[in-house]
Amino acid sequence: MNTDDYTFYKNTGYRNTRNRKQILILDVNDSAGEAHLGSGEEFSVDLFEPLIIDKQSEVYLDNFISINSNITNDSDNSAFVLKINEFNINSNVASTRDKNTIFNSIIIPNEHNNLGDNHSMIVHKAKKFNYICDINPGKIGRISGTITNLTGRPIFHGTHIDHKHTYALIGVDTISTGTLAFPIPNSARVVLTCDNIDPSAPLLTIPPEGINAIFLGIHLGGVKTIYFSTVDPLGNLNRVNPGIITFTPSPDAPLHETISSTLSINNTNLANNPNLHLISGPGRFIAEFSINSRE
Repeated sequence: MNTDDYTFYKNTGYRNTRNRKQILILDVNDSAGEAHLGSGEEFSVDLFEPLIIDKQSEVYLDNFISINSNITNDSDNSAFVLKINEFNINSNVASTRDKNTIFNSIIIPNEHNNLGDNHSMIVHKAKKFNYICDINPGKIGRISGTITNLTGRPIFHGTHIDHKHTYALIGVDTISTGTLAFPIPNSARVVLTCDNIDPSAPLLTIPPEGINAIFLGIHLGGVKTIYFSTVDPLGNLNRVNPGIITFTPSPDAPLHETISSTLSINNTNLANNPNLHLISGPGRFIAEFSINSRE
């Protein structure tokens, strides 16, 4: 008898000859304090479930979005430099100035061109199927790496590595004093203070000596929104209560890195800036990778 005619009784050992695809989503949010994207230092995130790669595979970057990244106000911020320690990224580089930063990295164009888009999602890379690297079989339980601008400096929360919080002060109708402070240069360093008229319902919780802040982007006269970042959280966010917010030139900064005069915004009565509102937000990026096994 020819047993080949009855192979349906046997274990056929069927194999799928098509590529097997896995999706990996990397979501790094620094609101919880575990990661500090403004430092440019290494982040490390546990996977919800271990990623098991059982065959030689190819890694592709499918999507990349961010919230509160730096805007493309100069060539250094024109792209993200993403390094993933668990990926064997072998990208060579020929650069006149940024060899060490770009080497063995993923370069992602920065599409954040307008400060008005702060606190909202920016899609930086929506084109599918961009090859990153090959990856060997193994088990991955944690994803770590760094994300910076093209020179290895922070690409979230401004240019200073100790700043962790991004804010937008909206509804600025009237500036009490400090019109001579405009135009305000990008990354201008100031000291932020707040005179709370009603201690029981403070506008912001700031120590009397103030906290360090930097302006995000260039601000021209007549602005209705002020964008800045700080080292410490301001507290009591999104509350509209009487007070005077003051930005004072930083005593430690050179003249070209601070404002030329004190800037005050008065909210002591409803006639002055009645719609004044403070918006806060963390730095965050989400990268979607596809991992395709090679048969």
